[in-house]
Amino acid sequence: MRGLLVCLAGLLVCLKTADSHSLPQKDDDTDTSGNNSSLDPDISSGNLDFNITTFIVRYVYRNDKKESMGIYAHKNGKIKKVLEDGMAVSDWFPKSLTYLGNKDGIYAYDSDTEKLEKYGNLSDSIIGIAKENRTDDLYILTEDHVVYKVIEQGTKKIKVNEAEHAEQIALDWDDNLYYIGANNQPYVVASDGAKKIGGLPTKPTSAFISRPPITIEHGAWFMSEKQPYIIYSNATSEPYVFNDQEKLEYEKRNRAVEAIFLQVRDQAGE
Repeated sequence: MRGLLVCLAGLLVCLKTADSHSLPQKDDDTDTSGNNSSLDPDISSGNLDFNITTFIVRYVYRNDKKESMGIYAHKNGKIKKVLEDGMAVSDWFPKSLTYLGNKDGIYAYDSDTEKLEKYGNLSDSIIGIAKENRTDDLYILTEDHVVYKVIEQGTKKIKVNEAEHAEQIALDWDDNLYYIGANNQPYVVASDGAKKIGGLPTKPTSAFISRPPITIEHGAWFMSEKQPYIIYSNATSEPYVFNDQEKLEYEKRNRAVEAIFLQVRDQAGE
C-alpha cells in the first residue's frame, strides 16, 4: 500500500519538479492528475495503464499571469481536449466523475462516458479545486487568490477567510484544508485560524501540495523542490523517504507522464 502511494503521488507531481528540457517551451508549464486506479506503466515504454484517465492542465505565463492552454484527458492511448479555458482538476476521484475549474466556473467530467457538463451556477475564474472525501462539497481557489467552500451542488459558496493570498489548495483524507501562501509556505486552516506548517525549508523555490493518493492518516502530501513531506493538521511535518522500489516506481511514472505530455504537445502541433 505504501509503495502504491508513492507511485501515484509521483504521477501527480512529476512535471511540477521536472527539468526544463521536458517542457515544450520556456514559458509553458503543466500540471497532471490521475484517477484512483492502480498505475503500472511499462518501464521501457513509459506508457500508463490504458484503463485510467490522466488529466493534463497546460498553461503559459504571460506578464507574470497564468493563461490556460486547456485541459486534456488521456485514456486508451488517446488524447482529448476536454476544456478550452480550464486551469484546475480535482486531485482525487473516487468515482468516474472529476471536477474541473474553468474561467467561468466548475465543470464535471465523466471519465466513463467522456461527457462534460457545467456543475452548479458559479461563474468564478478557478485556478484550484479539491473535493471533500466524506461529502460532495468542494473547495475552490479563484484567480484573485480567494478560497471558497462550495456547497449545495455548486450553487452556493462560502468564503474561507482564514486562507489568505493562497496559491494552491488541497485536502487530506480527514478533509482538513491546506494551502500554499506567500514564499511557497504551506498552511493548515484550523478553527482558530491558519497555521504555518513547521519543519520545512524556509525559502523553497518551488512547492506543490495535494491529497495523498492513498490514505495516510491525518496528513497531506507536500513537495518542496524534489523532497516530499507529509504535513499534518497540527501544523507539523516529516520528510517522506523513498525506498529503492518506491524510487523506481516514481521514476517510471515520471517517464510515463512525460510521454503523455509530449503526445499532447504533438497533437497541439507545437
